[in-house]
Amino acid sequence: MPLLDLKSVPEPVTHTAELLAQLDEVFESGFGRLSSANLQTLASLASSFAGTPLAEPLQAAIAGLGRSEFVDRHFAVIAAARAAAHGAMHDALVAQACAALSRPRPELEVFPATPAQEAPPRAAVLLESVRQWLMELAIAGFGNLEVGALLPFQATLDAIMAEPALVRHAALLSGFLDELLTVFPAHGKPEVPRLRWVDLWARSMVLSLAPPAPAATREVKGELRVFATDLRQHDHVVCLVAFGALHEPGKPPRVVRTSVSAFKVDVLQGEDLAGLLNEVGGKLLEAIAGGQGLKIAGMLLHATGDLVWQESRAEVLPAKLKLAEEAALVLKAPTAQRPSARPEDRHPAVIEELVWLPADSYAASGKEGREVSLGGTLFPLAFERWPSSDDLPVADIAGSKGLVALLRFDGGRWSLQPVMIDKGKARMVGTSLQSARAKARGGNLATLKERAGKLLRKKS
Repeated sequence: MPLLDLKSVPEPVTHTAELLAQLDEVFESGFGRLSSANLQTLASLASSFAGTPLAEPLQAAIAGLGRSEFVDRHFAVIAAARAAAHGAMHDALVAQACAALSRPRPELEVFPATPAQEAPPRAAVLLESVRQWLMELAIAGFGNLEVGALLPFQATLDAIMAEPALVRHAALLSGFLDELLTVFPAHGKPEVPRLRWVDLWARSMVLSLAPPAPAATREVKGELRVFATDLRQHDHVVCLVAFGALHEPGKPPRVVRTSVSAFKVDVLQGEDLAGLLNEVGGKLLEAIAGGQGLKIAGMLLHATGDLVWQESRAEVLPAKLKLAEEAALVLKAPTAQRPSARPEDRHPAVIEELVWLPADSYAASGKEGREVSLGGTLFPLAFERWPSSDDLPVADIAGSKGLVALLRFDGGRWSLQPVMIDKGKARMVGTSLQSARAKARGGNLATLKERAGKLLRKKS
């Protein structure tokens, strides 16, 4: 079984993870109180970038921080170095996974450059406020935060959420702030999830360095056959990610990724999500629920293989599809194009190599079905990523006829996240969202909309 080659991790990946873990300890204690051990960690970070374009700015940033020179450019360089280290880990792990699966690494499609567009006027000001807030968090240290350092940022976040060009920043920062406010204030010293919080900090800092540039795209037409889905959310954002085979005229099938997202509040869960997602992706939900294809024309495709979902450019086709066969065909083709990551987005946590496992290659195993047996050897499931949905119960793995999974790397090990299980009919997250739309009309979403409407009428 090829996946068993992934039971071990490349040694450089382990060494880099150890260095970053030491760096994250500095973020917990805070750059405002650097110890000799912290300074040694920063020196080791600088040494690891010797001979690279980051070497000189990193040396300058560390020297400045050592003399308490707190300016956002120093913290931006630290964030860039940390992101670059994770990018190198990402590349090494993807190479390992593709070697085990006997497939080439996914590559960005080459598109003509998109003409530059002027950023929204206030975007630069808002991003400067983001950098200032992130710098204050790093100076204080995640182990020493107080609510007073967090709440003032809410006004900036509200402005970011109102700016369409900064939607990606809004999704990231709203989740980050919510996590921090959930922990602080805490009784005694809280247990800080260092890796996660410093990841969020570094990702936010890198994104804030410049207003988002327009991505190169091309128009596509053909048929999209969705064979796997993943539901991702936090209290303020929900996102349904769909993976499918795109059949363009005159071209071999390729794997693409598309998604529909919506802002929300924490009270909206379960069936209420169907109402939210239906407003931006009703036809996508309909096709997923019915196991049908979608005729698309004029949708934009990014170089990463991400399809920009547009309701007006999609039409649900009547024929029912054999989605398990479709998934097996395209995922077993070693030359089929697959989604990839932009260079600035590379991180071990975003690795999601799609794999098809036929029924005779695995068996449900382990306590609560948290592992699968591959040729008699146990391989972990990414149980922490399992969606809170009845569409894809863990029990379905037993006796299934095959499954599609995302190969993940979390916590220093490889794991599998099932995203479609063949039980005679393809089962995936989202198959019940279509039927839940009617129930959502009378739920929390309808109540919130009614109250919001009354408030707006009063203001006008």
